[in-house]
Amino acid sequence: MPAYVIYFCHEFRDKKGHLDYAAAFPETVKDIEYKVLAAYTDYEVLEGHEPVKGAVLIEFPSYEIAKKWYDSAEYARVRGHRIRNSYTGILIGGGSRPLAERFPDSL
Repeated sequence: MPAYVIYFCHEFRDKKGHLDYAAAFPETVKDIEYKVLAAYTDYEVLEGHEPVKGAVLIEFPSYEIAKKWYDSAEYARVRGHRIRNSYTGILIGGGSRPLAERFPDSL
């Protein structure tokens, strides 16, 4: 089942760092199957209060592969360039969990 890494940029503070990150990113995924589904395309914030300046959506073949990439030494060396800007990043597995299993402590 595919998994997705989603980054939301909240504040853009370091243009050089962003360009360095963009240049270094391809090397971190050179041996991994992935697909950038959207990167800084048109968007509209439908809900929430955090400002959003842009978003990126990347598909990986599985949650495990995406997590291994994120935790890799190669990516750890470059992700600081992105982090110096203000981002929220999440890793989410594909599919849908049944309602009863979504928040077991709350329902």
